Amino acid sequence: MKKILLVLSYPGFSGRAIDEAVRSAKKEKATLAALYLLEAGAAESVFDKFSDIGFMGDRPAEDLSKLVMKESRQRGYEALGKVQIKAMEEGVDFEPLVEEDATVEKVLSVIDKTDPSAVFVLKKKQRAFFKYFTRSLADELAERVSREVVIITEEGDQEKEDSNVKDMDRK
Repeated sequence: MKKILLVLSYPGFSGRAIDEAVRSAKKEKATLAALYLLEAGAAESVFDKFSDIGFMGDRPAEDLSKLVMKESRQRGYEALGKVQIKAMEEGVDFEPLVEEDATVEKVLSVIDKTDPSAVFVLKKKQRAFFKYFTRSLADELAERVSREVVIITEEGDQEKEDSNVKDMDRK
C-alpha cells in the first residue's frame, strides 16, 4: 500500500500543513504516516537558557532532564493526535511514528523503512542572515531524497493556524 510521510520536526506547525498531507494521502489512496521528531538535546537547551539568566546552577538535575523530555514527548503525542483526527475525518489510514533523534540520518532511515511515495516536511522561515550559515532539515531532505519532497514553509507558531503557511514547494 502507498504511504505519504509527514515529518513534524518542531511543535509549532499549522493546520494547513496537516491538511495538505491528508489531502495528498486521500487523493493517492495512501496511508498517512506522521513522524514526530523529539530533539534529544532539548533538556540541555532549556538548562542553558536557565543558567544564562542565572536561574539555575552549574549542572542540570536529572529530574529537570526527565521533565523536559516528558513535556517534549507529550507535545509530540498532541501533534500526532491532531494529524490522526484530520486523517480520520477524511477517511485516511494513519500511522503515528515518534523518533528521539531529530537528525537527517534518522529521517532518512524512517523513509527507507516506510518507503513513502512523497514526503511532506515543515520548514520554519529563517532570517535571511542565518540561511547562509545553516541548512534546515527540509533543505537536506529535498537534496538527498529521491522521491517527491513537499516543503511547507511556515513563519509563526501553531496559534495562527492557516495564516502562518508562507510557501509550499514541491521538489
